[in-house]
Amino acid sequence: MSIICPKCHHENSDDTLFCGKCGTQLPSIEDIEATKTIETPKEELTTGSTIVNRYEIIEELGKGGMGVVYRVADPLNPTRRVALKSIRRKLVQPELIDRFKAEFRVLTLLQHPNVAAAYDFESLPGALLRT
Repeated sequence: MSIICPKCHHENSDDTLFCGKCGTQLPSIEDIEATKTIETPKEELTTGSTIVNRYEIIEELGKGGMGVVYRVADPLNPTRRVALKSIRRKLVQPELIDRFKAEFRVLTLLQHPNVAAAYDFESLPGALLRT
């Protein structure tokens, strides 16, 4: 491990008390904060995982610039074929939520054999889901 001088940013060995370039006293190894590891949320769901305490992910059906569509099992209606559309976390903003809700409302009004029916809308922290 090396110690970076707080004044001139010169890299020094960890057994040095003073910077080899400018002579500034270096902090001891114990005084330096270690980098913390943070867990970042996984962008995509995995097969077998459950979302919204209801839908079990069976497989990914498609992926695009806005999100991912999954085939899911609905334990409340096991015979119904269900797809879950999710929006990427980094894209979730108020305008997109409004647009997504409007699309959902329109889909609930349509009834045609070639148009998928919309049944449910969920908004989770940092994610939008529609089945």
